[in-house]
Amino acid sequence: MGALAHYLEENGIATTQISLIYEHTKAIRPPRALWVPFALGRPLGAPDHPAFQREVLVSALRLLESDQGPVLETFPKEAPAEASENAAADTTWTCPVNFTPAEAAETGPEKRIRSFLDEVAQLRVWYDLGVEARGRTAMSDFDPETAAGVLCDYLSGKEIKTPGRDLPLAVALRLAAQDLKAFYYEAAISRPGAGQPDSDEFADWFWTQTSAADILRDIKDKCADEQDKALQLTGKMFLVPMGR
Repeated sequence: MGALAHYLEENGIATTQISLIYEHTKAIRPPRALWVPFALGRPLGAPDHPAFQREVLVSALRLLESDQGPVLETFPKEAPAEASENAAADTTWTCPVNFTPAEAAETGPEKRIRSFLDEVAQLRVWYDLGVEARGRTAMSDFDPETAAGVLCDYLSGKEIKTPGRDLPLAVALRLAAQDLKAFYYEAAISRPGAGQPDSDEFADWFWTQTSAADILRDIKDKCADEQDKALQLTGKMFLVPMGR
């Protein structure tokens, strides 16, 4: 987004943005940016707090008053607590989907791929249930099997298949990873009685208990060894959050 902002500014269009990762924004130096100290995936803070979210948006838009940059300001407030953070400790969300120890213990790229594909198959029934109940999904580019296939084929050195679309490899990986996380989230909350996790609870489960997390880390490492700069950037910035 920061790189796009430079392009738009060069063509006479003023830009502002909200940043969730301070170090990245500082390095890219967009014309105007507001860094917010919120969890990844929550650029406006917690849901269901419209007054607070409006305050964040207004703060970002006010940066347009500055005609010279780069400007990188810090939003001074923490996000309001999400509903699950206010609940009693004995109601803390835990994912209702448990993967068998044998699957979790498998090591090596090929075994991790098998464990990952088995996870996707197990979660698909709950994902389908949720889509039927909600009438929508956050998966925007691929279905679950295609997203998983893109990631596994890249790891295995196979030709990437994106039916009906001709995407650069780096873009395909980024979109597949994004849809994969949406799939896991929607599947995890769709089992009856699962409840609604906050972003930290879901992230802790996803990055510590799933084979999908291992696959994304493997892809991140492989991208780092590529000659293609776009793949290097994808691996560095778009697959695995800092600290995970």
